[in-house]
Amino acid sequence: MADSSAREAFGRYRGLIESLLRPAAADPRFSFTAEREHPISVQVERGMIFPAMLIDAVPAASTLAIVEPLIAVSTAAQLASLTVADQSAHHRPLYRPLLVYSWLQAFGLAYETLPRGEFGRWEEGSRAWCDDLERRLGEFVWPAGELPAPQGDLVAEACWTGLALHVAGKLFIRDAWTDLAADVFGKIARRRQPSGRWLASALSDNPEVLWFHELAILHAAASYAVQSEDRALAAAIRQATAALAAEVQPDHATNEPWALFAFIWNPQTRPLADGMLHATQSVAGLSTAGGGGRGGSGIVLMLLTDALYCLRLFGS
Repeated sequence: MADSSAREAFGRYRGLIESLLRPAAADPRFSFTAEREHPISVQVERGMIFPAMLIDAVPAASTLAIVEPLIAVSTAAQLASLTVADQSAHHRPLYRPLLVYSWLQAFGLAYETLPRGEFGRWEEGSRAWCDDLERRLGEFVWPAGELPAPQGDLVAEACWTGLALHVAGKLFIRDAWTDLAADVFGKIARRRQPSGRWLASALSDNPEVLWFHELAILHAAASYAVQSEDRALAAAIRQATAALAAEVQPDHATNEPWALFAFIWNPQTRPLADGMLHATQSVAGLSTAGGGGRGGSGIVLMLLTDALYCLRLFGS
């Protein structure tokens, strides 16, 4: 899915993102700290298990402990009423599948090194979260035609749920989950706008909210396309990145690097990816100097890690 020039460019971006993540990993603030949790809420930043595992393939006990509360609440009744919010107490529907996706990716990375006693607990707990995601996805009523911008948060949630279930289906060898994921991304590919954008918007729609949802959907779609080797979706993503690069101002929508890999993937939109990386460094306080990073937010680190993970799939 990439020629030699693309591989060279991907190698450059891999090095750049790694240079941001590794100093952050040395910062004490890279470790998760519960700030906004209570008995019926967990933080999406527990997904920092993903960057922690990618940087350190042999995790410390303190790293493994990040997911302990996720295992503790992994019954159907608990998950049905549990909310997932960020460290600022903001809630987005996509946070739940983003958290599960990050945990599953960490599980895959730790598959050979996870202590035997932890392996079964991680598997049982993450399966329960995936069952909950499947249930929630089944409750989402897809629009008959175009995907309307006012439902962008729910469409983004469905896409991230599809991505998480794809990883779970591969990890646990469950075809029903990979089939659900394929159905989700088939729907958004067929219903995207002629311009390549995902959502149908009107003048009354808040552009910054719209742009955020476009980027969140694009991120999940690009990550899925690479991991599933879906060439048809990859072509749609190329069109989407071109359209969004022309119409969207990502820094007005978010300071987090949503869809970074998607913009790297398309040679024509790499200048936008460069701008996103620069903004991420400035706002999140990351630095390429050894030990110079201030840690960054958990979501920033999770999204950077997913971009790095996708780039690594193309090889060195």
